[in-house]
Amino acid sequence: MKKTIYSLTILITFTGLMRQAVPAFAQNLGGQRVINQVNHAQNQASRTAARQSTQLQNIINHSDLLIANRISTLNALLNKVQTDAKLSASEKSSLSSQIQLEISGITALKSKIDTDTDVATARIDERLIITDYYVYAIFDPKIRLLIILNNLQTVTSNVQALVPQLQNLINTFKAQGKDVTQLQNLLNDVSTQLQTISATLTSDVTTIENVSVTTQGASTIFAKTRQDIAQIVRADFARIRSDFAQMIPLFTQIIRISQQGASQSANQTTTITPASSSANQ
Repeated sequence: MKKTIYSLTILITFTGLMRQAVPAFAQNLGGQRVINQVNHAQNQASRTAARQSTQLQNIINHSDLLIANRISTLNALLNKVQTDAKLSASEKSSLSSQIQLEISGITALKSKIDTDTDVATARIDERLIITDYYVYAIFDPKIRLLIILNNLQTVTSNVQALVPQLQNLINTFKAQGKDVTQLQNLLNDVSTQLQTISATLTSDVTTIENVSVTTQGASTIFAKTRQDIAQIVRADFARIRSDFAQMIPLFTQIIRISQQGASQSANQTTTITPASSSANQ
């Protein structure tokens, strides 16, 4: 019995010593260092997560701003199309559909970015705002050029409608024996310029309509179209205005001569009629 009690006493004493020795033992073996490293790693992970969360939100906010600016530009462009007096209903419908499609696409991208949960995906989606929606570099100048080209086509059609009317007038004066050589030459020149303008505009419209985000050298194409408008279309319209300006005094002169001839005939008729009456009496 005494031996048992003695053994228990030794065990209890050993246990107490072990409890006191374990922290020191663990520290001597690097245990505290492991604990510190774990705590540091946890803190670092927490800071990294917080930093990534902030970075993700910054990307989302920046993307939303980029998209908002582009949608604002597209809406302004849409309003310009819808209020343009020279565009036909079909032209307005076609251009408006293209703009609405662009707005729908970039709005869907915004929804995607707003729900991104990691920085890498958000960055990829943010780049799509530029690579898939060239609003400023391609779409905006494309639509604006199409508006200009369509307006110029409308003006061309209106001027072309005058040509047969002027030709009929020239033919009438020619049938009356008037010299219409200058008028005919000027009208022929108008027709030639209109043909050049029409062909240029038709070609440019086709070229611009085919421009997309994958088109290489879109800026060069836009520059070439603007050059066509300035050097061919506007120059030819200036020549047409000059032709019309020269036709006005020629028409005026022929009309004046015709009126003078008609007046002289009327006077002669008035003078001869009384003489005939006296003779009969």
